[in-house]
Formats: sequence, C-alpha cells, structure tokens
Amino acid sequence: MIGNSLKQHWSRQDVSIEHGVSESELCAFERRYNVCLPEDLRDYFISVNGMSPGVSDDSLIRFWMLNEIKPVSEGAPEYAGQNYVEAPDSVFLFADYCIWSHAFGIRLSSKENEQSNTVFVIGYEPAVPIANSFSEFVDIYLSDKERLPIS
Repeated sequence: MIGNSLKQHWSRQDVSIEHGVSESELCAFERRYNVCLPEDLRDYFISVNGMSPGVSDDSLIRFWMLNEIKPVSEGAPEYAGQNYVEAPDSVFLFADYCIWSHAFGIRLSSKENEQSNTVFVIGYEPAVPIANSFSEFVDIYLSDKERLPIS
C-alpha cells in the first residue's frame, strides 16, 4: 500500500507525518471540489495525511495534508502571464519542492474511475507531465527520484 511505503520511507528520515484522515473528510473534500479521488490517492490519505507543517524530506519535498490541497487556480502563486496548466481548476496541488520552487499536481475529475489522473510538475510553463497516476508518481519518488525535476 502506498501510504505504508511512504510512512516507512519517511520514518527512515525522521520526517514528522500526520495521521490518516477519515472517510467523511475525504467525502467532504470531494463534495467541496466536485471531484472523485482515485483509489490510490484515497488509500494514501486514509493511511497518512501528508507531512506535518514546515517539514520536508531529505530532498526538500513536502507532501501536503488534505486540508492544504487546492486546485492550481487557487493554490499556485500568481505571476504575471503565468499559465501553469490547461484547466487549472482540475489539477490539484498535493506536494511542493523547496518551499514552492515548484509543486506537484494531479488531475482530478468528477467521474469515478477516471482513467487519466496525470501528475504534473507545476511551476514551469507549460506544466510537465511526469506520471500517469499518483501510484506511478510515488513509485518514481521512492525508487527513481532522479526522474523528478527537483533541482
């Protein structure tokens, strides 16, 4: 399970993490934004609710808590003329690198079992797709971090 793999990874680095959220908190998030969380992301939040505020891993990546997750249109810094990603209301920021040098966002849909939950690096124009799902992103994060543009 993704959450357990991340917990083990972060515990080896003494990263302070938050306890998972309840099903009702996930449902409230989905209602608020009219989205359906994919199973892998849902399982992650039930297991672990991101990193504690002000904490990042040894690569300066911080996974956010559910209450911090926002669409790009609400959560990305505003720069004149910046067009981070097409349909910014459907891409939700869930982690950042080096205190928002850039961030990671996942495309969410209002449809259950949506096939495309692409993960992007946000902060470049245009956004850079780096994984086809949250699970694939976590696999890259855990085993092949060199593929993440974090420099």
